[in-house]
Amino acid sequence: MTAYELIDSIFARVQPRMPGNERRITRRQLDWLRDLIGADPEGGAVRGGGPGSLIWMPAGRTKYVITEDPTGGEKHTLVKLMNLRPSGEGRLFG
Repeated sequence: MTAYELIDSIFARVQPRMPGNERRITRRQLDWLRDLIGADPEGGAVRGGGPGSLIWMPAGRTKYVITEDPTGGEKHTLVKLMNLRPSGEGRLFG
């Protein structure tokens, strides 16, 4: 399984009272996702996003924020961010 496939499977299930671009994930899913991102060819496109969170920025319009529950509980989150315009990479001007 790839990181993209795991993310797709997580977002395939609707979670009540959660925004459409956000999901709660378990500790197991969090650890597995980190491992899959590390093994992905674009795994190096990761930045720290603040305390307990990281931002995965693979090529394309979709970026992901993965946040560990700061209380040590099971409220870890995965947020999908979509850019309406493609990144500047590969464009001749700007």
